[in-house]
Amino acid sequence: MSHIHAGSAAEIQKTLQEALGHDLVKVKPHGPHYLIQMEADGERETVARLTTLGSRTFGAAFRSHTGRWDPLPAEGTREEMIQMVVDLFGPYLTLENY
Repeated sequence: MSHIHAGSAAEIQKTLQEALGHDLVKVKPHGPHYLIQMEADGERETVARLTTLGSRTFGAAFRSHTGRWDPLPAEGTREEMIQMVVDLFGPYLTLENY
């Protein structure tokens, strides 16, 4: 894992935590992906991911109940994709579900 990649994961995590208002959302770098996870009772559940598509382009996907990754039909900057994750998956990233 590169230092830059880890730093980006920390930045994404901080942005998500601020947007959601809690610190149970965690971001783990995994290859070109940033896994967006909820942490509860010492365990983490992966809910969504951001994927680096280019130097400034990202995509997003969510993990369906079958465990498959379903991509969102959009690409954008990291900030745009973080906002899309918050807008679309916010209910799955709330304290009430954990």
